[in-house]
Amino acid sequence: MPQGQLKQLKILFGAYSCGPNRGSEPGVGWNFVIGVAKYHKVHVLLNQLEFEQSVTEYCKENPEAVKNITFHFIPEKFYPTLRKIYPPSYYHFYRRWQKQAYQYAIELDRKENFDLIHQVTLAGYREPGYLWKLGKPYVIGPLGGFTQTNLRLLPGLGFYGMIFYGIRNIINAFQVRYGFAARTLPAKADAIIVSDDRGTEDVKRLWKRDSHLIQEVGTHSTPGEAVLPRRQEGEPLRICWAGLLIPRKALNFLLRALPKCKHPMEVNVLGGGEMDRKWKKLAKQQRIEHQVHFRGYVSHQDVLATMSNSHVLCVTSIHEGGTGTIVLEALQNGLPIVCLNHCGFASVVNERIGIKIPIKNTEQIIEDFAQALDYLYENEDVRYRMAKCAAEEESLKYTWENKIKQVCDIYKQVLENR
Repeated sequence: MPQGQLKQLKILFGAYSCGPNRGSEPGVGWNFVIGVAKYHKVHVLLNQLEFEQSVTEYCKENPEAVKNITFHFIPEKFYPTLRKIYPPSYYHFYRRWQKQAYQYAIELDRKENFDLIHQVTLAGYREPGYLWKLGKPYVIGPLGGFTQTNLRLLPGLGFYGMIFYGIRNIINAFQVRYGFAARTLPAKADAIIVSDDRGTEDVKRLWKRDSHLIQEVGTHSTPGEAVLPRRQEGEPLRICWAGLLIPRKALNFLLRALPKCKHPMEVNVLGGGEMDRKWKKLAKQQRIEHQVHFRGYVSHQDVLATMSNSHVLCVTSIHEGGTGTIVLEALQNGLPIVCLNHCGFASVVNERIGIKIPIKNTEQIIEDFAQALDYLYENEDVRYRMAKCAAEEESLKYTWENKIKQVCDIYKQVLENR
């Protein structure tokens, strides 16, 4: 139990998205719930439609892991046709689910008398739910989504991407100042956890509150796990790129950088999406199709296997809500990281484990990516030293064990302040 913890608490988690063996939001919710349950009694409110089957199966197969957890599945109405026609309708039904969860929690709290409430997912600031109305000590986060898309990057997204993310910036700027969360959390939350440095700054500047920085993703690594390949003389630098093939992931930056590299490069692109055909066409136009292998959607095991056989991870995303699981998995597998100097990446990547590309304009970013990759090719000892540091030191900063200890210390501080 974390140092100074006096007793086992009874905690209610609001975790709309929470499921085993998943990444993104479900993985965030699941790892927080499982981790805290090692120290406290936990009740979880989660989405019945998406997670009841997988969670129930996990509980049957792993009774010891969930002995301190009680799951409560709250039903959700889902209209796939409406979601396809009008994607923002998602938020309407999500808020309605949160209202149902709150009504359920009123009766549950009368029975259980919780010591503390933690709203953990969805990990965005726009919809904080209603569990704070229970009047119990209330913790929310890690919150993401504060990062705006850099205006200098918009032209590189194409016409529709530029319009979409430009409008999104305007909406975000309004919501973070005047939206539901901005009107609620500064007064109701006993502790706010954020997922990146930008969140810390915005909560302080706009909401006049201090916050706790804990990345929303973590690792399960231990020292010496990764087998780190050295690049042999004459061998190409093997680059891993993973993510959805959508405009904001900006794979086109890397594709346009490769022809500018002086040395042989080889890229494995893991993922699929709407930009698949366009980016394959771009690779052909750039005459690098022999260097770039579009492998489509692959299993998580295949992602890790590709990482273990790569020399570097490239992250080209122009907008992320937090850090991204792929970054910490790269550390765990001993991959140096080349990324843009923004979003959650900037909070994790330093000169000991990678290269951060400054953001001035699109052409400069492309040139800098090419120079960074050439540098790592020409300086294998430096690249290998980064790999060792990533696997043996930096990844341990972000283990779930350490994160959960931080969270439990926050609980203790909140209760003492109350």
